[in-house]
Amino acid sequence: MNGQFALYAEKILSSKEYYKKYLNGKINSSQFREAMSADASLSGVEWFNDYSIHRISLMPPDEKLPAETIIKILTDNNLVSTCENMYGGFDEYRKYIRENYNHGEFVTFIYPEDERLLYAVAKITQPKKIFAAGSYYGYFAVWAMKTVSENGGTAVLSDINEKVCELAKENFIKLGYGNNTEIYCEDAEVLLSRRTEPIDMLVLDATGRHDDPRPEYRGKRIYGELLKDAEHLLSKGSVIVIHNMEPENPEMKVLVDELKAIHALGASYDTYNGLGVYITAK
Repeated sequence: MNGQFALYAEKILSSKEYYKKYLNGKINSSQFREAMSADASLSGVEWFNDYSIHRISLMPPDEKLPAETIIKILTDNNLVSTCENMYGGFDEYRKYIRENYNHGEFVTFIYPEDERLLYAVAKITQPKKIFAAGSYYGYFAVWAMKTVSENGGTAVLSDINEKVCELAKENFIKLGYGNNTEIYCEDAEVLLSRRTEPIDMLVLDATGRHDDPRPEYRGKRIYGELLKDAEHLLSKGSVIVIHNMEPENPEMKVLVDELKAIHALGASYDTYNGLGVYITAK
């Protein structure tokens, strides 16, 4: 398969009574997971292994829950001033992106709740300068691009895979964001370290090489190092959006410690991927 795993999984599950019950709030996440695990028809279905079934069970029954939970915490702590109109134009934009985005040969695990959260955070915080580390073929970053473009801003995307970088370029040009995007096929830590222009939003979605000679850059440990590399570009009010955010994961310890060190406050939500939004308070 290629394209959005979320839509593929939804298609597989759409006729299942237990899936309908989960969406209607009649069973909880644990019961949903148990039902999938016991469903013999899912045996051997591509991508439906034990790990994916566990993560799928964390998909919120209402895709608005992560955004609204996280943003309420931000507003309650006066980290953002308003959440009005945070979904303005979202449905039309989603339709446009899904109809026009070319996924090529690749699979993305950006879920509907991920799309909605990044769109809403961008609408609220109005960034003009974004840096996306581990941007893959751009399908996560694109959910901030409507706001960036309207502000006459620029998003810098960084990934080490030449094929995904080329596909991202093709998509962003086709969507009309060619003049608002810089795409580099380069290690994000190197690119961040040499940049001097401040950024309003840092998006972390990289995965370090598991054979990297530097243990601190392996897997999701890289997040903590990337935040250190970006620190000189952040100022009070800068937004940090973290994909695959799992605060209790030992690989995230350096990231969590670094967020505290730079006085970044916010919240996370456990979904298929895990989502976090933090804002520098000093």
